[in-house]
Amino acid sequence: MSYVAHDESAFAPPAEVEEVELYHPKTWVGKYVWSQDAKVIAVQYAMTAMGIGLVALVLSWLMRLQLGYPNSFSFIDPSNYLQFVTMHGMIMVIYLLTALFLGGFGNYLIPLMVGARDMVFPYVNMVSYWVYLFAVLLLVASFFVTGGPTGAGWTLYP
Repeated sequence: MSYVAHDESAFAPPAEVEEVELYHPKTWVGKYVWSQDAKVIAVQYAMTAMGIGLVALVLSWLMRLQLGYPNSFSFIDPSNYLQFVTMHGMIMVIYLLTALFLGGFGNYLIPLMVGARDMVFPYVNMVSYWVYLFAVLLLVASFFVTGGPTGAGWTLYP
């Protein structure tokens, strides 16, 4: 066997990579509004879903009052009752349950279960929350337009 002497100057020094701070923003807006952290997005999903769930709860109270006291409680016009039923059902199924379980619990628990620091595409995750929030605001705004929200009733659901 032959011995080959290695010259120490032939080796490259280890790479020095600058530490980039992506997961701890400096401002409140950066932390809570434009956050790409899965746990912060999970809390955003959960809080928005609970907020729209309260709207659905108020709708159900109004429908129950209308059914229980039809003569003394006339907040809901008979032609608008189906709109309340449709919006209550859509909010509860699509905007509350789906967003709370998939968006809230999913964003919070999936990285913990697989041992990852974050979701695979954090920017897409952040954009998905903002699309969800826009859809919630658009749904609430549909109550205030001429004609009101859709009144398809239970035939809207597949």
